[in-house]
Formats: sequence, C-alpha cells, structure tokens
Amino acid sequence: MPQTPEALAQWREAQDLYRYKYAPAAITAFKWWLESCCHIPEKYHAGWEEIFEKNDVRRDASKVAFASKMYECVQPFTHIRRQQARMIGRAMGTPTFPTWSKICLHARIREYWELIFNEDFMVRKQNLLAGMSDEEVQDFAWRRYLAPYDKKLNREQLEQRINDYWVVLGADFMTTGQTSNMFLVTSYVFGFYNEPAFLEGDIAELDGNDFEGMKEFGKDLYLQRLEFENGPLRDQVEALGQKKNAEIEAKLKALQ
Repeated sequence: MPQTPEALAQWREAQDLYRYKYAPAAITAFKWWLESCCHIPEKYHAGWEEIFEKNDVRRDASKVAFASKMYECVQPFTHIRRQQARMIGRAMGTPTFPTWSKICLHARIREYWELIFNEDFMVRKQNLLAGMSDEEVQDFAWRRYLAPYDKKLNREQLEQRINDYWVVLGADFMTTGQTSNMFLVTSYVFGFYNEPAFLEGDIAELDGNDFEGMKEFGKDLYLQRLEFENGPLRDQVEALGQKKNAEIEAKLKALQ
C-alpha cells in the first residue's frame, strides 16, 4: 500500500479510473435488466429514477431507500448473475480474472461489503464520524464509492454524502442489521462515478475510413489460411505439415 500522501493520492486516482470506466455500465445494465424482467410499481418510480441520476446531482436518499421495498422478498446475494457479478466487481476495482467461478467473485464482493457494513455500524453507534480527521473522513467516504478523488470535496460535502448513504441503508440497519437491497445500494454508490462522458477514445477517430479497420474481418478462412502459410512463419508451418504427414503415413503402414 502507498506509504506517503503523494503515493496514496496517485493510487486513489488510478483506482478512480477503473470506477469511472466501469460504474456507468454496471448501473445501466442493472436498470435495463430489472425493467425488462419486472414491473416497477408506480409508487416506487421516483426512488427508482433517483438511483440513476448523473454523478453531479444530489439524489433523494429517502426515496432510494423506499424504492428498496419494492422487492416482495429478500433476494439472496448468492443469486447474483454471472454478468452482474463481473460488472459490480469491475466497478469496484476488484480483479475479475481469474475468478474460477461466479461464487468466487461473489465472495469477494460480499466480504468487502460485510466489512464496510460492520464499520458503518460501529461508527454510527459510537458517533465516531465527528471525531475523525479530514483525511479519515475522506478515506471513509472514498472506500464507500461516495467521493471521487478528483472532486476534492470538503468535509461538509463528504459528511453530507455519508449521511445520505446511511439513509439509503435503511431504517432497520442499526436495529436488525438488515440493509436495503444490495443491488440498489451498490447502484446508488456507483452513481457518484456515473459519468458516461468519461471516454478513452478520440472523437476524431469517427472521421476515419471504417473499411480500413474492418477489411481484415472480411477475409474468408481460405485467404486467412493462405496468408498464414505464406507469412513470416512459413518455414515453421511447412515443417509442421511435413511432420504431421509423416506421422499419418507411419500410422497407415502400421495398420497394414
């Protein structure tokens, strides 16, 4: 881990690049998938739309918490879809390969948020937020995806976002430990990185000739094979072909 404030700042900025890159996709995929599979009751519409606002808009945390009640029963986190697990993992900056299986990645996500929720409970129960230094509050908010490092938020803004996040966790969190639906919580916190305009490409590339980039895909397998056999590896390909032919002839002679 970084040992100096300067190195820590560089590390956070590098992590934020992953968040900015993958968070919008994770949020949008969750929205489209749920809306295509389920009916969102009208009374939850306002809270549902609040989740997917852009990152520079303050959302109504109470409406988001209310929208979590639209689930008729608690959906076990083990029922997460493979694609959804990968999207959440990438938005969190968690390595998604190798994961061996969906359950492996699911466990990484689950354990991270279990630690976060335990810390939330202790800080709220003992009212520790007021006694934290500015650096500690920044770290506390950043680890919950509430404070992109490039925004350079002041303490008042950080505490506002933290308190809103605690509202989203739900009214029962401090009494029973039950949070709002986990997928809504992650979508809400990723929303602070929901900046679709964060692109890696150059718009000038759109003015280029698409055929130049696509002509390689237009070649059939015969032409690709000819280019391969007559390319830089021609001698190796020929030697391998002669070896395979010799092996086949030897097997045929052995059968006679």
